[in-house]
Amino acid sequence: MKDIPADQAEAAASHLIQTRLRTLFEASAEGRPPYTEAEVARELTKAGHRITAEGIRNLLRAPRINPKASTLRALAQFFDVPTGYLLGDQEEPEEHSRRVRVMARSITKLSPAAQDGIAVIIDNLLRVEETVRGGDSKKPNHRPGPEQGLDSADQ
Repeated sequence: MKDIPADQAEAAASHLIQTRLRTLFEASAEGRPPYTEAEVARELTKAGHRITAEGIRNLLRAPRINPKASTLRALAQFFDVPTGYLLGDQEEPEEHSRRVRVMARSITKLSPAAQDGIAVIIDNLLRVEETVRGGDSKKPNHRPGPEQGLDSADQ
């Protein structure tokens, strides 16, 4: 297998990060316009990661980007996705959406009591994960919706 030259690898990584960031910016709850650079910069700064709207704009549009790991983590946290998603380490939203739909179809075959049990388990797992991440369960959800490849059940 041939090694990819470093400059091509950097360009590919830049393109991947930018593509996924654009998807996250455009993904919004129904009835809400896409996120703006200024809005995301303001929220990241409020959360303790200083960045300007210009800095966000550069991440989205510059020919090549090399964001700091802390910036990627802050963006991932804001959009409520794993940092690995921005780097290409996570599955595509379409595959994730497919898996969620399969699970939802399976759950509909269960009795109402079993469905209630599954709902309790999911709620408990969400609380555990929030605790582990140190997150705030009241934080608004910024994940892509169904039109961007993730089912609302996943939000």
